[in-house]
Amino acid sequence: MMAQTIAIIGAGPGVGLAIAEKFGLQGYNVALLSRNTEKLAPLQSKLQARGITASIFKADILDRDSTTRALNQVIDAYGSIDVLEFSPSPAWETLRTPRNIDVENEQYHLDFQVLSAITAVQTVLPQMLERKTGSILFTTASAAQRPNFATASFGVAAGALLNYARLLHEDLGKDNVYVGIVSIGAIVVGEGIASKGDFPAGMLTIHVNEVAETHWNLHTKREVVEIIIGAN
Repeated sequence: MMAQTIAIIGAGPGVGLAIAEKFGLQGYNVALLSRNTEKLAPLQSKLQARGITASIFKADILDRDSTTRALNQVIDAYGSIDVLEFSPSPAWETLRTPRNIDVENEQYHLDFQVLSAITAVQTVLPQMLERKTGSILFTTASAAQRPNFATASFGVAAGALLNYARLLHEDLGKDNVYVGIVSIGAIVVGEGIASKGDFPAGMLTIHVNEVAETHWNLHTKREVVEIIIGAN
């Protein structure tokens, strides 16, 4: 039996690497996708040092053709994408308070979070539906459920992504394709993750391994569509 494959869009040294390790140690091939492939090389080395099969693919989520092309390259390399994990994070300087949101800024966040996610899903979905199996996992912030004043422009798009995930879950479950979304309500901490001084003092923290474990549990148990972790 061939090993299954997880493709991680927006892979980085925090959540992406932790999810890659969690699934990789369970026998999954790992495909790391990001615009900056040079930053992925150390992650690939860490995974390979633990005996995990890991490859790097260049994908710019703001370029739909690039995303589609990269995912098809993963499928060509491994035969299938059994789990799609979507967790890109926008740059801090792109976030706006409500009165400062303009069309250009919100279009960026919708492109970054929602339309790029739809592009990725539409690329992997035909094969999952044909096989009647697969998982699609999204990672966002709890601003999707509880909009935050300081990150309002992100929260508007995160809310749209959340509703997309909910609707996909309802629709695709009929064909045994699972969809879940993890919303993080704390600062993610762990090895190799730089903390941001922009966050208020005393904010809750959550270890990156707990985030990865949550994704694994959603994928294996397939019970609920959404979970908020690290929030009161």
